Amino acid sequence: MKKPISALLALAMVLCLLPLSAAAADTTLEGNFVKITTAEDFSAGECTDLEPASVGDGALQLKAGASEGVYVSPIYQTFPWNDLVASWNSDTPRGTSVEIYGRAYIPDYDGWSNGGETYDGWTDWITWGEWSPFIERGCPQDADSHPSRSGDKNGWAYAYSFGSAGDSSLNITDGLTATAFQLKAVVRADGTQTAQPVLRLVAATFKNTNDPDWWSACSLTEGTGEIPDSVLLDTPSIAQTIRDPDYGGVICSATSMSMLLDGQGADVLPEEVALTAFDYGYGGNGNWSFTCAGAGAFGYESYVHYASFEGVRQELAAGHAVAMSVKYSNTPEGKYPYLENAPTNTGGHLITIVGYFFSQELQEYVYYSNDPATGSDLKTAHREYRESQLSEAWYRRAAYFVHEKEAGAGDYAREYHQAELWPVEGQEDVYALIANGQVVQLPVDFMRDPRENFGAHGTLALIVPGEEAELPEGVRRVTANHDFYFNLFNPTEDGYLKFTGGLIPELLEQKTPPTIFVIFNSGASYTATASADAPVYTPGMELPQPEAPSADSSTDTASSFFGGSLVLPIVLLVVLAAAVLAVVLIRKKKH
Repeated sequence: MKKPISALLALAMVLCLLPLSAAAADTTLEGNFVKITTAEDFSAGECTDLEPASVGDGALQLKAGASEGVYVSPIYQTFPWNDLVASWNSDTPRGTSVEIYGRAYIPDYDGWSNGGETYDGWTDWITWGEWSPFIERGCPQDADSHPSRSGDKNGWAYAYSFGSAGDSSLNITDGLTATAFQLKAVVRADGTQTAQPVLRLVAATFKNTNDPDWWSACSLTEGTGEIPDSVLLDTPSIAQTIRDPDYGGVICSATSMSMLLDGQGADVLPEEVALTAFDYGYGGNGNWSFTCAGAGAFGYESYVHYASFEGVRQELAAGHAVAMSVKYSNTPEGKYPYLENAPTNTGGHLITIVGYFFSQELQEYVYYSNDPATGSDLKTAHREYRESQLSEAWYRRAAYFVHEKEAGAGDYAREYHQAELWPVEGQEDVYALIANGQVVQLPVDFMRDPRENFGAHGTLALIVPGEEAELPEGVRRVTANHDFYFNLFNPTEDGYLKFTGGLIPELLEQKTPPTIFVIFNSGASYTATASADAPVYTPGMELPQPEAPSADSSTDTASSFFGGSLVLPIVLLVVLAAAVLAVVLIRKKKH
């Protein structure tokens, strides 16, 4: 009996003394993609002021009392590349953020001397910008500080999300290539947050556009299981052309992502995705990394991958629709690659792929696409695109992948509030938006440039029960498939909401109470349904206050214990204590 107890005690001691991370060792990658998401994945890197969190299949969270924590990945040895895109998924409550960095090893600069200084081939840490749904985030044009032999102002490498290049890649200059990279995540909190920020995923995909055959190195994401001859998912169909008219025409990325999220059960609006993922540095929604970070904030695993058609079919077979970055023309004479059945012409677009089949007639795969550029007639949602033509249109091989929601994730993508509409005394067709025991007062210019003006700006929309788009058979219906009206109410100078004359009383009389959406670009969303029983609001009146949550309403002790981030250290301590107690009892028995 003595040896087993001694062994248990020794094991417990080792486990309790084991650091959360060991020194990161080099890792050789096969393919062009790496994903760090499980507890085992994170343990291969180095951590400072981060601790394990039992979210999803493993995560890291900021330690209590710390204002900043850092995760550094292993060094990944790769085939030569010159273009790398990072992805990350995190839960960042208001007052917190995450910032992802990457650095590249360029062998041509290893040992190069300039002005008496010799370099080791590593670039600076290059940032994708500080990110959170609640800040004015932007990917900077971040250049490497090392001198370039050619005099390039960007040094050895740079990241960008400016102009038409909103993909925010880390790029190697001068026709050179990197053969290794490393990722770093900095998690921050200012002490005002309601919970600790959590890092759930860091990923990277890369390619070498110096190689004319670069696309052939784009690989599967994960696994090579057998796939069926055909797949057609019930992914929702949403048209960007009938969304908020202020920016609906330029949110193909957000609209495609909303289809992927809603296909996994999220039921979010394209406007919510657009305002959550907007890049204030680039000035648009085309930032691939930010879009996937926004999807990740809703709790879903999401990342960018320079992929292959085989990888796309693998994803579809697993039940995951895919979004592709494309450019195309809908006529053979167009400026861009011809894509038969395409709804328009575009030099930069994203589409959602929801299925495929092999055409015996064409002797190639054909893909079903819910193209967000489709007009209001969503019955035409499933457009069929031939692989040979789609291959030319999919010119960057960039794709969004979204997987199932992770357990314990997604509470801080946006702050959702259920509100009420109260008619304002003495003001015809004017209503106060009441939430959390107070009036939500909007500035009169709330809808002015809601993406560019961060803060008290956003989108107002209204839906009416029963007014919904017709959908093809088998397509999942979501809230976004209602007929949305964006011009039926506006803020007043007093911060209330002024509706089109007689609109709400008329709809209430018809027993079709409208629901309104107030979507702030700073992270809050309010939903309210009009009611004939709503009280009249008198300016300055005292409003009923929401009841404080009782102790009974909180998560029960057992679930809090096992779901908390301290589970590993606590379990280890329990094991240690049990082992020590067993030794003591045995010794007492002997005596």
